Amino acid sequence: MEKSSVAFSSFYRESKERLEGKMKDFNAALRKEEHPMLTPFMSDFADLNEGGKMLRGVLVNLGSYLAGCEDPTQSDSLALAFELFQTGVLVHDDVIDHAQSRRGNKTIHRRYEDRLIARGIPMVSEAETPGDMGVAAAICVGDMGLYYANREIAATYRGDPRCGSYLAYFDQIILDTIRGELLDVVLPAELMDPSLTEKEKRSILNRSVMEIYHLKTSCYSVVGPLHLGMLTGSLHGNQMEALDRFADCLGVAYQIEDDILGIYGDENAMGKDVGSDVSEYKQTVLFAYVRTKEDQADWSRLQKLYGKEDLTRVELEEVRDIFKSSGALAYALELSQKCYADAEDEMVKMSFLSSEKKELLRGLIASLRGRSH
Repeated sequence: MEKSSVAFSSFYRESKERLEGKMKDFNAALRKEEHPMLTPFMSDFADLNEGGKMLRGVLVNLGSYLAGCEDPTQSDSLALAFELFQTGVLVHDDVIDHAQSRRGNKTIHRRYEDRLIARGIPMVSEAETPGDMGVAAAICVGDMGLYYANREIAATYRGDPRCGSYLAYFDQIILDTIRGELLDVVLPAELMDPSLTEKEKRSILNRSVMEIYHLKTSCYSVVGPLHLGMLTGSLHGNQMEALDRFADCLGVAYQIEDDILGIYGDENAMGKDVGSDVSEYKQTVLFAYVRTKEDQADWSRLQKLYGKEDLTRVELEEVRDIFKSSGALAYALELSQKCYADAEDEMVKMSFLSSEKKELLRGLIASLRGRSH
């Protein structure tokens, strides 16, 4: 293993173990909920808080370290807040995507639906189903995640003069993530607008996919947590902007690889349904490449399968073949590698970082590059 990978792995492990301990304490408090009807939901939320990679929380700690913060625990509550925010977002994502599993377990809306059915509870209205109730409850649980996160920051840093800056930036991350998610949700419908020409649809699709990558993933997964951690240190504005550029390149590369894994990944390793991106009509660079090709033969094949609810393994293999034979897979792989290379270029320019800190960033790049899950 390269020196940079060893350095980042060590940082990641120490940070993750410390944050997991604090999350365990947080979850223990959640599970003390006394109202019998709310107790299962607090337990569901606590369950989802556990078992993740905690990458975003670790990146908050990393941003703090890069910015010169001496105390490794100074940013822990910011990191914990980010992980709570992520849990809330995941609950909402699962509702939006009609997902059945998350981190190898049933999604929260499915859990409540199954509990209602198992207990034989009839619906008050004939127009409502246990699934509808599961979705409504899950939205509430996801909302809690967002506000638990804000409360964590406010409670921990109340006496810190930078508390307002922490909350303002954190809320901006949330707003940008939601803007990206909203764009992701409405894009498929907007592309069906009969008033748009085919050329306009292709232009909108290509532009919007990249905007989603920057807003929803790059900001939420890399730029946001790193920058939030940097606020605890002493970097100047232009230095933070340089790290933001590095993180943005890395975040886009991360999402492209995630989209590739969503089609070609190992379902057991990923803890979610491979092929669900197809059923959910997810707008990715793979999809956009086929959709916007001048030769529409591959698109004709793909649109018969894309958005299909009960995608069979045979049909998934056909989608994989379309992405491969059309050149979409090769294009996505090349674009992700370019983004990783751009991140490395941005990192090399950072004269304000020590060689030891640059090794950590190289290790971060290596840890995200070529993932299997």
